Amino acid sequence: MIGLLQQDPDGFLQGEDRAGELSSEQIEALIEQRNEARRSKDFAASDRIRDELAARGVILKDSREGTSWYRES
Repeated sequence: MIGLLQQDPDGFLQGEDRAGELSSEQIEALIEQRNEARRSKDFAASDRIRDELAARGVILKDSREGTSWYRES
């Protein structure tokens, strides 16, 4: 067995299991904190969280359905 297709596709695309990087759960928690800051109109905090994630290679995409994310290659 060569190990192909052993990982969950969504987890693979979101870059799970990379050493030293934020886990999906940590990213989702930060996104929720960012959403709360946006609801409270604390845009400085919202921008800080987005910038922190971007610095760690996590790109956020906001849409009507909510916030999705992916890791930069």
